[in-house]
Amino acid sequence: MMQIKKRHLANFGKNVFCYALLIAITIFCIFPIAWIFKTSFETPQFIRNPNIQWIPLKFTLENYKSVLNNPNAMIGKSFMNSLIVSLISTVISLLITTMAGYALSRWNFHGKNTLNVYLLLVNMVPGTLILISMFIILNKLHLINTHIGLILFYISTGLTLATWMLKGYFDSIPVDIEEQAMIDGADRMTVIRKIIMPLAAPGIFATGAYIFLKNWNEYMAASTILQKSELRTLSVQIVNFMGFQRVEWGPIMAYSVIVMIPSSVLFIIAQKKMVAGLTAGFSK
Repeated sequence: MMQIKKRHLANFGKNVFCYALLIAITIFCIFPIAWIFKTSFETPQFIRNPNIQWIPLKFTLENYKSVLNNPNAMIGKSFMNSLIVSLISTVISLLITTMAGYALSRWNFHGKNTLNVYLLLVNMVPGTLILISMFIILNKLHLINTHIGLILFYISTGLTLATWMLKGYFDSIPVDIEEQAMIDGADRMTVIRKIIMPLAAPGIFATGAYIFLKNWNEYMAASTILQKSELRTLSVQIVNFMGFQRVEWGPIMAYSVIVMIPSSVLFIIAQKKMVAGLTAGFSK
């Protein structure tokens, strides 16, 4: 009886520790975003107050009006630039990685294990090193200051991880389903199109959402490859917008909230499919 009580107390202590740790991590992650959101609705006088006040005494939309009416913000143009670059790079990446992931999952060929290891090792290479070499290549191809150049960079740097993610998802789909369909007379392409792709849709959707969000929020490559103001994406334009301000944190925070809205909405809509797709590849 005493052993059972001790076991229950030990389990209770572990649960309390785990929940406390999760709550602390959640607060740590949410706090900066909540602070940005709060500051975007505050008046300049309230923001400059050296005393920390958690709840604004007065809410205002002037910061958002200032951003939307400021020609230097270029929100509409930058939004379209981000949408074009992120969407095109995501679609092309999915077309390539879906085929590559299926091939690595189903077909046995010489060097397959080496290629799987390569996919993991490439993701450990710092992005700055890849950016330097890619900048030289794109410069020789006269693709600097073009959306095509940035799209090619996003595709080339996102293929390995996306392929590895989709391979894991295809591994979770039983091979028996394909074999049974082929016994019934279906060819390989019919099986892929009518059976495998519908079953793999959550994984493909999750991978696509991951690629899109990563490219949408990326800054380093976008600021290096796109140097003309009319070509900049939102993540780059917000930094340049800060340069036009006299450290007016209200408009800057309002701009930050506007930049976060599309990716936040996408994540809220797709979170269930993203979690299902990302976790399915780890279990069979």
